[in-house]
Amino acid sequence: MNKVYVKHSVVPKIRCFTPWVYANEIDSSAEEFQSGEIIALFSKKDGFLGTAYVNPKCAIFARILSFGKEEIGKKFFHNRIKRSIAKRETLLHGTNAVRLIHSEADFLPGLIVDKYGDTLSIQINTAGMEIFRELILSTLKQLVNPSWIVEKSDIHSREIEGLESKNGTLFGTPTKEFTLNENGLHFLVDIEDAQKTGFYLDQRKNRAICASYIKENDTVLDICCNAGGFGIYALSKGAKNAIFVDISESAIEQTKANLAANAMENYEAYAADAFTFMKEKKYKNSFDLIVLDPPSFAKTKEQTSGAKRGFKHLLMESTKAVKDGGLIALFSCSFHVGKKELLEIAMEVSHDLKVQYILLEQMQQDSDHPCLINASASFYLNGLLLRVEK
Repeated sequence: MNKVYVKHSVVPKIRCFTPWVYANEIDSSAEEFQSGEIIALFSKKDGFLGTAYVNPKCAIFARILSFGKEEIGKKFFHNRIKRSIAKRETLLHGTNAVRLIHSEADFLPGLIVDKYGDTLSIQINTAGMEIFRELILSTLKQLVNPSWIVEKSDIHSREIEGLESKNGTLFGTPTKEFTLNENGLHFLVDIEDAQKTGFYLDQRKNRAICASYIKENDTVLDICCNAGGFGIYALSKGAKNAIFVDISESAIEQTKANLAANAMENYEAYAADAFTFMKEKKYKNSFDLIVLDPPSFAKTKEQTSGAKRGFKHLLMESTKAVKDGGLIALFSCSFHVGKKELLEIAMEVSHDLKVQYILLEQMQQDSDHPCLINASASFYLNGLLLRVEK
């Protein structure tokens, strides 16, 4: 195993279990190493620091697999995957779908696995994990015994890593449509063709939180609704009507199918751009709850300013549209626009519109998408539930 020496200034960070080492933090020549190569991290002064895989093509040069001297092979993957599965057992009491492996937060950087019944949907996002593809698959078969494994490794990070996109069946017989059961509600998931790895499982807890504030005969607006989760939860708690909006025609069709699966009829659904929709409708004091769950506006740090403008615009229009005393749930799925930035945006809108926001809930991804406190990027989903006082 080759050694990579890091700068002494980086040692405290690694000693605090930060899982990444950047290219500008090493004392070795990056070009000496192969993409995905397993290496030992060293400091010239402090000695051994951990075992990692590297990619000289990336700004994140090394992703740490273990802070000990551990052979990265069959036993390693068996133990890590088994431990990740065990941590999710209690979550399966209320649902039949769960994230089994969440990359760095489960100490398997670059690997994501979702479980839908007896189907596994996987993403392999890095060259280091790609090398262990067959070992990962054989371990999943042994520990989970799935009927179908489908790959959805078609995200931009693979291109950065120098890898091609990969999609399709890896094992077993495809299931065209899966019925996801979540807290007594039903959602139809086309696992192979849906966004990401299938369904926004990370919002499970937040759907329940927002629905817990619903009163009989409330009206709801679900903006960027995807499969309609927030609005469907609200209807199940007694809301008399929900309006669903998403720019994707297929998302609206999926929402309608999910409403039918739950025998819900009091709704309107529109395939429309959120900004255009709000501008044209000019709602005033119309809703008891508005949910804003847009796709990532800021995939990079450079896009943060534009993203904040987008959030501010949506929050302003929603504040006009919600009733006095009504609620707005505002979400960001980019760590570049985190809780701090969302609060700053809310304060700006509060000033501009002369309204007050009362913070009722601070939300993040559900516990099967854990946050690693030493990796800020793992805090990617943030939400505020605000009461609007006009």
